[in-house]
Amino acid sequence: MSLGELSKRLGIDIAVLRNEVEGKSEPKFGLIGKIAHELSLPKYAFFMSRPPHLNETLPDFRSNQPESNLKSRQTVEAIQFAQGIQQTAIALADETVSDLPHFSKTTVQAIDDYAESVRKYFGITVEDQRDASDAKQFYNICRRKIEEKGIYILHASFPSEDGSGFCLAHEKHPIIVVNTKDQTRARRLFTLIHELAHVLMGKSGISDPFIAKNSIEKRCNRFAGAFLAPKAFIASLLKNINPPRKPDVDDVASISRRLKLSQEASVLRLEQVGVFDKGSHLSWLATVKSRGGNPDYSEKGGGSGGPPPQEKTKLAKYGFRFAEVFSPLLANGRIDQIHLFRRTGLKPTYQKAYFDYANALRSDHSIDLDIEDE
Repeated sequence: MSLGELSKRLGIDIAVLRNEVEGKSEPKFGLIGKIAHELSLPKYAFFMSRPPHLNETLPDFRSNQPESNLKSRQTVEAIQFAQGIQQTAIALADETVSDLPHFSKTTVQAIDDYAESVRKYFGITVEDQRDASDAKQFYNICRRKIEEKGIYILHASFPSEDGSGFCLAHEKHPIIVVNTKDQTRARRLFTLIHELAHVLMGKSGISDPFIAKNSIEKRCNRFAGAFLAPKAFIASLLKNINPPRKPDVDDVASISRRLKLSQEASVLRLEQVGVFDKGSHLSWLATVKSRGGNPDYSEKGGGSGGPPPQEKTKLAKYGFRFAEVFSPLLANGRIDQIHLFRRTGLKPTYQKAYFDYANALRSDHSIDLDIEDE
C-alpha cells in the first residue's frame, strides 16, 4: 500500500500523513490507532522490534495471474474471521470432512459430468430445485446439504469490489465465505457453488464468478453452471416454458425464477447448453447496463417487523457446521466462552441460544427458514 492509498483510506491529506510517519518525531498515538484500525492490526504491532507474523494472504482469482492485492479493511477482517474459525477447528475439532470428490477435470464434458456427480454426492435433487418456492429456499437447501458433508459455509459483508466470496481450502476443515453485500440470494447461490469448486480443487482464494480471466475461474464457473442447471434437468425445471432463441431481459428474468438461479447465471448456462443463441449473455449485459445495472445486485436487507432474533442472525452468519463442531467443544470444556469469542467473534451472550437453535433444526425444517443477515 502506498502512502497515497493510505491517506485516501484515512481521509488525511498526504502531506500531513507523510510528515507524521516520516518525520523525526514519533507519530501521534491517535494516528497510530487510526492506521492500526485501517490495517486490521493491533497498535502494539508498530512498536515491535520485528514485524509480526501475519496469516498468509489470499490470492485474488479475478486477475489473469492470481496473486495477492490490496483489500479493504472489511475484507481483511472477513478473511481474519474465517481464518480464526479454521485455525481453531484444526487445533481442537474431532469432526472433520472426509472423502470429498477432488476436482481435477479440464475438458468441458468432463467438468459437466463431474459436476452432476458431485451434486448427487451432496444429495441435491431436481425435486429440491423444482419444488423450492424461490432462490432463497433453494440456497438454504444447498447450504444445509453441503454443510452436512463437513464444509463450513459462513456469511460476511464486505465491499463487492473485493469479490463475491472466498474459500479457505483445507483437507479436513474447508471453509466457504459468501459475501452478503448487495448480492441477491440467487447470485449468492452461484457464488456458493463456485467457491465449492475451489474447495474441491484445493485452491484457496477470493473470487467473483463473473470475472473469469484465468483457466481456474473458467473451470469453476463451468462447474457451478453444470451443478446448478444440469443439462438433463433443464427441461424439467422449465416445464411449460418454451425459451426463445434470442431472449430479452423479461425472458431471462422469468427463466431465472424458474431455475432458482441469478439472471446472469441463467443466461450464461442456457447459452452454454445451446438453449439460447450465442451472444445472448453479452446482449443481456448491454441491455441491463443501459437500464441501470445488473439486477443480481439489487438485494435489499431487513424487514419491517424489527430486528430478527439473534439466534437466527447467528445461524445466517455461522451456519450449521459451525454449531455442530463448536457446541460440543464448549459443552465438554475444550474451549471456553471467552476463547470461543476471541477466535470466532461469537459473543458469549449469544452462544448457547444459537447452538441450541441450530442443533434443534432438522434438515427439512431449515428449508423454510427466513434467516436474515446481521
